[in-house]
Amino acid sequence: MHFRIYICCYFWHIITFFYNWSGNNKVVGIIFPANESTWEHLKLAIFPTIIYFIFGLIYIKNQNYLFAFFVTLILPMILIPAIFYTYTAFVKNSILIVDILSYYLSIFIAFLICYKILCLSKLHFVFNIVAIIGLTLIFICYLTFTLNPPEIFLFRDSVTGHYGLKK
Repeated sequence: MHFRIYICCYFWHIITFFYNWSGNNKVVGIIFPANESTWEHLKLAIFPTIIYFIFGLIYIKNQNYLFAFFVTLILPMILIPAIFYTYTAFVKNSILIVDILSYYLSIFIAFLICYKILCLSKLHFVFNIVAIIGLTLIFICYLTFTLNPPEIFLFRDSVTGHYGLKK
């Protein structure tokens, strides 16, 4: 099962150029990275995880599934920028291999914790409420900030200096 996760993530890296190939279609830009900002690179972790968990609904019958999904989705969103901005604060430059390794490390940690959550006995219903609220906020933020990014470092394209989708 975990092998499929890595295949999905690898495939996702191959299709990261879909936004440009689509002629900068906004709908495609919501799903696929549209520029070289940290925010857009998080899509490399977010949407494969969503796809994985949608298919998992068919195979995984677990009462902690919703909370595990939320945790697996949020952890890379926290870990990837934390690792990136921590190490670049020291070395003053990004290193591609460290960026790639931090991506895979974040995914590994997220799915390891997911597995641990799925192995727990049934969690209190409050965890599902937290998951529903958290997932809703993630989806709203991703849609909103992709189409209307605030002009802060997390959303700045490191190549062009612009924010958001190409006009």
